Amino acid sequence: MYLINFLIKAQPAYPFHICQNSSTYTPHSNYSRNLDAALSSLPDTNSGSGYFNSSAGQGPATANAICLCRGDVEPNMCQSCLRDSIYRLRQTCPNQIEAVIYYEFCLLKYSNATILGYNDMKRELYKLKNDNTFDDTKQFNGFLQPFMNKLRGEAAAGNSFLKFAMGNTSGPDPYTLYGLTQCIPSLTEAQCNDCLEYAMNQSSSCCDGSAGVIVLMARCNIRYEIYEFTTNPASLMWPPSRAPSPVLQPTHSGGNRKTFLESFIVGCLMLYITFFILNKVGSGCMRKFTGVGVKIYSGWQWCNR
Repeated sequence: MYLINFLIKAQPAYPFHICQNSSTYTPHSNYSRNLDAALSSLPDTNSGSGYFNSSAGQGPATANAICLCRGDVEPNMCQSCLRDSIYRLRQTCPNQIEAVIYYEFCLLKYSNATILGYNDMKRELYKLKNDNTFDDTKQFNGFLQPFMNKLRGEAAAGNSFLKFAMGNTSGPDPYTLYGLTQCIPSLTEAQCNDCLEYAMNQSSSCCDGSAGVIVLMARCNIRYEIYEFTTNPASLMWPPSRAPSPVLQPTHSGGNRKTFLESFIVGCLMLYITFFILNKVGSGCMRKFTGVGVKIYSGWQWCNR
């Protein structure tokens, strides 16, 4: 857990912002004060499942703000992502009335308009794809589409606290597909289903056959990969693969020092390995996939609109 938290603080994953219109507010105006109030109170409005919703003011000067953490993210990681997104979005969209920022583990949006419900999804859409592609897209889609449709239905059927689904399935041999679907929980089942369907259609239109795709919107998002990307398997209530090993307690101070040194060395090794893997995945330096004809490109790229 501490290793993951360190990585998030050291290297935030794809913070991408959209300053959504040309309208700005005047510092110290009513909207400015209301936005400060809404964002200040936002971290205290957790629904219990990583969804935050706050408003301040009345009429045209009303400020609305929401944050949605990914469903498998632990509370401390969620709060850290939320606070960083508030700071970063205010810096990157200064005096902007409406703005949104996407991280790997959370999103934040604020506006003077109603955020919740059914709005124009195209205005907040962003897509990211992996340039590694499967040559046989028909075969790949035969595995992918039923899997993502299943996750779409599971997320849409969630409750008013959490609309989130994550899982894996067999893909083209020898690969496993990992997927995620999520909506803000205030959406109805039909609204969530429609939003996720729209996101999946966007994925197909821009990135057919890609080995990994992320579609981001403030109301819903989807992701699939050919590697596991969950941060907290326990939060998904997956059954343990085996019983945990017993923890041995040291009986003297020398044992404490030895245990600390061993833990430190193991921690450093894990940190190095994790950074190595992230660098290889992020840069697209993946070995040639065998048996499915995957083309190797330069890695991930944004493919907006």
